[in-house]
Amino acid sequence: MDNSVVFSLKTWTNSFVDTMFCLECKSEYQEGVEICVDCNTTLVGELPEEKPPKEVKWIPLHELPGQMYAEMVKEILEKEGIPSYIKANFLTGAYGIKGSFAGSRATLYVPEEHANRAGSILNQMLDHI
Repeated sequence: MDNSVVFSLKTWTNSFVDTMFCLECKSEYQEGVEICVDCNTTLVGELPEEKPPKEVKWIPLHELPGQMYAEMVKEILEKEGIPSYIKANFLTGAYGIKGSFAGSRATLYVPEEHANRAGSILNQMLDHI
């Protein structure tokens, strides 16, 4: 084998050995850099193996009379640390119409594990309307 090919292959292989990574932003740095310029954290030689995300079962919490009401509830749930998403009917979703008009509906979904707490928060809100 030609010595230049061996040298090139060895150089290419070694370039990956000395790569450093930021644990925060996952940026890759060349040899000699020790601190991430974006996160100001110490770099490591390899990133830990990422675990696949946990599967979440989303359940409908409540159908509300329009996107605007659903967004108000969603905002409160987020402040309480409860993730949620809104699925609007065609008119509301396709045309981006917010507010309450005849036929507008939006359903709020939450992870099953947060359903009881989210339901209690929603009931407190609806009691004051």
